[in-house]
Amino acid sequence: MTRLSRASLMLAIAMSGILWMRTDASAATPPVATDPMLENPVLENPVLEDAFALPTPPGATTAALYITLSLPRGKVTLTGASSPVAQSIELHEMQMHEGRMHMRQLRHLTLSPESPLEMRPGGGPHLMLTGLTQPISSGDEIPATLHFQARPDQQIRVPVKDYSDIFTP
Repeated sequence: MTRLSRASLMLAIAMSGILWMRTDASAATPPVATDPMLENPVLENPVLEDAFALPTPPGATTAALYITLSLPRGKVTLTGASSPVAQSIELHEMQMHEGRMHMRQLRHLTLSPESPLEMRPGGGPHLMLTGLTQPISSGDEIPATLHFQARPDQQIRVPVKDYSDIFTP
């Protein structure tokens, strides 16, 4: 029986480990956590179902955008919006509290196929435009960009509708 030197033995062990690692696919590829909601790696953009704004009175510096977004699968988080017609757009929510309507700023809004995002006048979430750079009139279109977490921005055009189109008696 041939006696191996300590160095030769160490080299043989190291080489067998390298060969084993090269042939063992699980060792070469680290495990990846998967989210069942994201089986398909292609990210789908939210679908803009409806969008509108209402005209502003003379001298107004704020306005609201109302949008309805749906999503075929997965989840998406709306983190904000921007527009050239306003200094900023904030996510807001209006709620009744002790008989009074209160508005508060939100950090984000999440939507999924089971929970689309629907914004309507009179309560709930909306996009609040502050520091308007121009008046908003019926028939105008407001360009805006929706900002999402871990998704590309989405450009939209929001028509300004007359009050009578929204609030029917």
